[in-house]
Amino acid sequence: MAYSMDLRKRVVAAVEAGGSIAEVSRRFDVSRPAVRDWCARAKQGRLEANRPGPTKPRKFTPDDDQFLLHQVRLRPGITARELVGLLHNKVSLWSVCRRLSELGLSLKKSRSLLRNKSGPTS
Repeated sequence: MAYSMDLRKRVVAAVEAGGSIAEVSRRFDVSRPAVRDWCARAKQGRLEANRPGPTKPRKFTPDDDQFLLHQVRLRPGITARELVGLLHNKVSLWSVCRRLSELGLSLKKSRSLLRNKSGPTS
């Protein structure tokens, strides 16, 4: 949850009035990095919070998802490590494991499509 704009303005005003970052941090019960960040933002003319969410684009495209599903259907025992080597974009082992889970695929070595959201396999 983001802090209110009113609190941010009062914290910045306290620092501008000569208060140290540590003292203002204790007084308003916010972290020192937050005080530093708000002061830096105020100098740039923008005190509002950043939009929440990912800061980078997703590495997995819908085509990658279909490719993963297809590979698992062809070879149910394929490991996530093997899938990393087959993908065209550079992703980590953990990313592949997480994406398989998001697609409803078991992470067991002899993986099954028990929770596959795209329907039954043929």
